[in-house]
Amino acid sequence: MSDNSGLRAIGTSNFKPAHLQRVLDETGITPDVNQIELNPYSARNDSREYHAAHGIVTESYSPLGASGAELTKDPVITAIANDHGRSPAQVVLRWHIQLGLVAIPRSSNAGRIAENINIFDFELTEQEMSRISALDRGDSAVTDSDVFGH
Repeated sequence: MSDNSGLRAIGTSNFKPAHLQRVLDETGITPDVNQIELNPYSARNDSREYHAAHGIVTESYSPLGASGAELTKDPVITAIANDHGRSPAQVVLRWHIQLGLVAIPRSSNAGRIAENINIFDFELTEQEMSRISALDRGDSAVTDSDVFGH
């Protein structure tokens, strides 16, 4: 292995726990962050548990779902949003934050960007968090990193 003294952080994308374990086993290095598709429809519990156990930050891409349309119209999400006087997107992003995740929503709309940032002055209850987490459809709701690109 070459000298990596200038290396500050290592990030991975779409690595499953088995992939991360292989990196750790073969190099002795634990990545600092793993970016995975993660949203209430695919909560990626196994990955999040592995990350937490190894000090890896979980970064959620597509935190509102691939297009955001279906998730932000979900009756559970919209009911919680109405209760808080917030948008469904704000509720979903707040769910990510309260789980300790780094959420990266994509938008080029200045109004939506401002709305997405405005999630730090309210909190979801444990019951609301559980209701949102119960929307999990498992890994079938995301692209399998072992097969895409093949």
